[in-house]
Amino acid sequence: MTKPMKHRDLVKKLRAAGFVRLRQGKGGHEVRGIEGLDRPVVITTTREVSPAVTRNALKAIDEATGRDTGDT
Repeated sequence: MTKPMKHRDLVKKLRAAGFVRLRQGKGGHEVRGIEGLDRPVVITTTREVSPAVTRNALKAIDEATGRDTGDT
C-alpha cells in the first residue's frame, strides 16, 4: 500500500523525472506533465498528498522513465 507523501517530496521526484508544471489547476491543484506521456499528472497542493494521488504520480513517473521507483 502506498503511503501519503509530502507535497514538496513528490514534486522533487516529479522534477527529477523530467516533469514540468504545465499550469495551475482549479483550487488547490497543479497540473504537471512530461513529453511522451499521454496524460498529465494532477496533484494537490496540500502539505500531505493522499495515497491515491501519490500512487498515480509514482505510476506516471514509472511510465515516463521506464523504470520502477519501488515506492508503489
